[in-house]
Amino acid sequence: MAKTRHVKAGLLLRGENLAIEEDRCIHIRGEIIESIETISTCPLEATGSGDIVALPQPGLAHVHSGDHLFPEYGVDEELAKLVAPPNGLKHRLLAGADDSRLEEAILEYYRMAWRLGNGLLIDFREGGGHGCLIAKKALEKAPQGIRVVVLGRPGPGFPHGCDGLGLSSPLDHSKEELLRLVASNRPAFTHVAETKEAREKGDLELAIEAGFDAIVHGTYLSRGDLGRLREKGVGLVMCPRSNLWHGVGIPPVRDALETVGDVALGSDNAAWMPPNPWREAETALLLARLEGPTGEWLARRVLEALFISPYKLVGLRPRIIGEGWPARFLLYMAGETGLTRSRSLVYGLVKRVFTGYLVGRVDDGELSLL
Repeated sequence: MAKTRHVKAGLLLRGENLAIEEDRCIHIRGEIIESIETISTCPLEATGSGDIVALPQPGLAHVHSGDHLFPEYGVDEELAKLVAPPNGLKHRLLAGADDSRLEEAILEYYRMAWRLGNGLLIDFREGGGHGCLIAKKALEKAPQGIRVVVLGRPGPGFPHGCDGLGLSSPLDHSKEELLRLVASNRPAFTHVAETKEAREKGDLELAIEAGFDAIVHGTYLSRGDLGRLREKGVGLVMCPRSNLWHGVGIPPVRDALETVGDVALGSDNAAWMPPNPWREAETALLLARLEGPTGEWLARRVLEALFISPYKLVGLRPRIIGEGWPARFLLYMAGETGLTRSRSLVYGLVKRVFTGYLVGRVDDGELSLL
């Protein structure tokens, strides 16, 4: 007989439209959410309380897990000296790293991402197919609840072991090679317009012509550029904390959320940014408010970027809370955060979710305490 579990929550984000509901009981049978009813239907042995907020599992749509081997290296170096292939600092460090040490660092990163609440990581791995296989070996030992899509780049053994393509820049390849790579490796992502120089060289035009599924960064995209992404159905992954750390500029967050269909967030290089989805969401919201008047639509779009779009960009079902869906969600103790008293709950959900108050996660019906 399938195991039955009941979870009591004072607030709940429900369905793909992330509707906010109060005082709910989530009834789980086996791995599936059987029903969501009023809190009065929860039995005495139910997990949770009226202070619990049930949240979907967020995703980060752009990370570099291998960089976790060397956190905070080169803190005073400019971006190009740190990450530009083939001779940037990170590439030299990765080239000299022992496979077992790199695997251990990636595993540590995946475990941290799981503990921070992530349901999905889209991981750019350097080193061709060999680099992808190291990540896959680490993933075998990671907590079962996290999904990692490993995007590789051309190199030894590529595309063996890779789930798709993750390029440093379309400028690094001829048009013919780009078309071939994208056509034969899906999903396909690439960095675009992270710097002003890259945008001036026409990286966006190359990426659109090649047919990438999504581009990463877009720091120097105009409103017209963002409109072209929407027209072509190309997703955008913004990494606001990384852009700020490396001093490359402020991404057009508000315009992107208003214009592009699927916008997601990423934490980028693990050497400098831990995979904290809640910090990315808050930073995105703060930057968007610098650009002009905002309403609750803005916070709702940030929540979509956190909980919905990362999954859609790689053809996966979001880990939402809904009847008939797999039971995969987070338990957050609102407590003294003031979240449940927020005059705007959507803004509160972006600004008042802190990792220290995450108390549990449910993965396919199994509860883990954090």
